[in-house]
Amino acid sequence: MTRRHLLGISLGAVLAAAGCDRSAQTAPDTKPRGVPVRTTTVEQRDLQDEIVLTGTLRPRAQVQVVAEVAARLLQIRKDEGARAGAGEVLAVLDPTDFRLSADRAKASMAVAEANQAHARVEEERADNLLKTGGITDKDRLAAQVNLQVADAGLAQARAEASIAAQQLSRTEIRAPFGGRVARRMADAGAMLPAGAPLFTFVDDSVLEFRAAAPSSQYGKVRVGSSVRVSVDSLPGLAVTGRVVRIAPLVDDRSRSFETVVEVPGNAALVGGLFARASIQAGRLPGALVVAPAALVRDGTRQAQTYVIVQGKAERRTVDLGVESAEAVQVTRGLAVGDLLVLDPPAALSSGSLVEVQAARK
Repeated sequence: MTRRHLLGISLGAVLAAAGCDRSAQTAPDTKPRGVPVRTTTVEQRDLQDEIVLTGTLRPRAQVQVVAEVAARLLQIRKDEGARAGAGEVLAVLDPTDFRLSADRAKASMAVAEANQAHARVEEERADNLLKTGGITDKDRLAAQVNLQVADAGLAQARAEASIAAQQLSRTEIRAPFGGRVARRMADAGAMLPAGAPLFTFVDDSVLEFRAAAPSSQYGKVRVGSSVRVSVDSLPGLAVTGRVVRIAPLVDDRSRSFETVVEVPGNAALVGGLFARASIQAGRLPGALVVAPAALVRDGTRQAQTYVIVQGKAERRTVDLGVESAEAVQVTRGLAVGDLLVLDPPAALSSGSLVEVQAARK
């Protein structure tokens, strides 16, 4: 065999070996991959029986303060956000015309008082003359009638004076109760008709939380129950209130009933805020609990969940019991220590292989 032939055979062997190595390196991995999932375990522990409701905070009292007489708005004493005690002046209307009317009514009352005094003297004189025969019964009767007319005139004048004084007092717009100006609807200098709104005034010393609770919880909610109220827009703020009223009627359509919770006023709380309330209804010892994110709900007292068994997902139907914000009681379908899929992905189905990304207690 010549040297050239030996060189060709050696080169062919090298190329063949390189091809084999490249084929080995590029051979596809045929091992099947599972669906990546996060997990949690079923625990047994005491569970606080809470009823979580969502609703809106409202001031205990909210009224619209109006101008009771037609006049020009002269002065604003309390603006939006200002606090005022009951009876404190919020605004002043021009009192000129009303003061003149009150002065005229006082003058009319003085005239009526003088007329009454004169008629009383004449009536007494007529009585004396009648005893001596110096006057007839007709004249005496006329004197009595004049006194009655004078009495009626004085009563009318006093009523008119009271009305004029009342109208004058209405030029000072006063707070109906202790609270805060929530809104001002007119500016100084505006000519206002009677009944024109001036302020929205609220009593925010106590706020009311109103929410619709499901009828299934009717037997658990009690007047006086402690309630923890939090506001999404104010992280970290939580106040404690109590249930003060429960509607004695379940709505036919929504199958819910209204619950009213009183919350003490707070400088950070204002009416209209969206809030969440947790009503403490009791404590359940030794309950099997799971994270809410491990359940697929359909609005009933049952749910679907995925249990990991030997690397595969197994879909199960479970019965639910008491619920709280961070845990849900399972009464049937699971056991302590079962490994569940959190937030089951859409690609997951019963029998799917899974790859556990992280475990969470």
